[in-house]
Amino acid sequence: MEEKQMFSMSELNPLCLWRRLWKNWLLILAAGLIALMGTEIAVQNLYAPEYTAGAVLAVSVKRSSYSTVLSNLSMSAEIADTFTQLFESNMFGSVAAGQLGVESLPGTLKATVLPETNLLSLRVTADSPEDAFQTLKLMLENYDTVSEHVFQNVILKELDSPTVPTAPSNPVDISRVRRQAFLVGTAAMTALLLAAALCSDTVQTTAALRRKLDVKLFSTLHHEVKNKTLRAKLRRANKGLLITMPVASFHFTESVYKLGVKLTYALQKESAQVLLVTSVAENEGKSTVCANIALTLAQRNKKVLLIDADLHKAAQYKLFGRKPERELADLLEGKIPYEPEYLEQYPLYALFSTRSNSRAAELIPSENMAALLRQARAEMDYIIIDSPPIALFSDVEALADQADASLLVVRQDGVPAGRINDAADMLRQSRARLLGCVFNDVRSMPFSTDHRGYGYGYGYGYGYKYGYGYGQSAGRKDRDGGEGPGAAPSDQAGSHHGRT
Repeated sequence: MEEKQMFSMSELNPLCLWRRLWKNWLLILAAGLIALMGTEIAVQNLYAPEYTAGAVLAVSVKRSSYSTVLSNLSMSAEIADTFTQLFESNMFGSVAAGQLGVESLPGTLKATVLPETNLLSLRVTADSPEDAFQTLKLMLENYDTVSEHVFQNVILKELDSPTVPTAPSNPVDISRVRRQAFLVGTAAMTALLLAAALCSDTVQTTAALRRKLDVKLFSTLHHEVKNKTLRAKLRRANKGLLITMPVASFHFTESVYKLGVKLTYALQKESAQVLLVTSVAENEGKSTVCANIALTLAQRNKKVLLIDADLHKAAQYKLFGRKPERELADLLEGKIPYEPEYLEQYPLYALFSTRSNSRAAELIPSENMAALLRQARAEMDYIIIDSPPIALFSDVEALADQADASLLVVRQDGVPAGRINDAADMLRQSRARLLGCVFNDVRSMPFSTDHRGYGYGYGYGYGYKYGYGYGQSAGRKDRDGGEGPGAAPSDQAGSHHGRT
């Protein structure tokens, strides 16, 4: 077995990462709001406001003169050094008990000397503005009594009387904290989503497809918007994008036509009439790819029958905007004879379904289905079958055993590579030959290896939503290197070329 090359940055597509973030913007927003609310709760429970009352005192010595100014400066420094010790002493505690009715002074003191002056700055910090003010006032009123045995010749003169503080001295900028909490929450969720995207093992580029998958790349179809006006987007006017629609661009139809040419060559080489188009999961664009293949073959003057064999959640009648006169389930149950409906507008024969059938697993492998395909083989050039997703229902195995060839639709950044390989293994074990995979809904950056021709990528970004969730894939089987239709007119059907 050929050894796979190691991971490289060419397997990552920035647009896929951006789409993941965009799809989960509500989750990112919720993470930011949760962080914001958590911060609010933390601030309310942990933040303790403190209030500081201050005063400025002038220190001088009794009977001082101009010649004793230097001694005043020295005395101020000594008072600053001892003021805190006096504040915490039992003497001030006794005064506080007598005047404030508390055992100790409710606050902390900080005394500093203003540089090159005899000015002393006192700051008392407490849990409430009243405590800070009352404590500082108590100290100033009783300092002489308490400290007379320490500094007997000192005179303190208030230059700045204390006032009741009106705002905390340790304020919290709550607006700034909220912004930071919100940004941290959103950034953390963004990082988590990006890490999950990097570890998801999905296929984002053709380089990743060739390294990770055991199935050949048959064609690449680029993304194109199906509803191009705001009104169409709001109404969701188009369920899918068909090459016959006016909104389909030249680049899209050209890519699909090239897929049809390559597919015609492959089917002729395999002598195949019945083609099964399937995918691993829902919403990979399988039904639209199937419809456009049928239209392309029909426009090549081939007699084509399109069968919507998804009896769980039919999509073709919505894509074509046409409710069938005859239900496929009724035909398989023997209620009506085989008579495909001719869609003259396209031109195409069709056997569509509209309603879910609980007996799908029983009807698909039935003899009536086999008889239907035998009669269709005798009348049609090609029969294109739209099947349910492989991971959700077992009908695909029965259909694969009745078809001649199969195509696996792989949407960019949709399903992990392991599940795609499991599906490819299952298709290889069936009667139908696996021609390869259609890399669908590909978005590419300019100048990337996936960005071919015309200067921009085209294709379609639709994929009908089934709404029945993912299932579990089969166990992983041994890889055999993939299969392909052999040589073909072009290596990649999604590679655009200009017209002369």
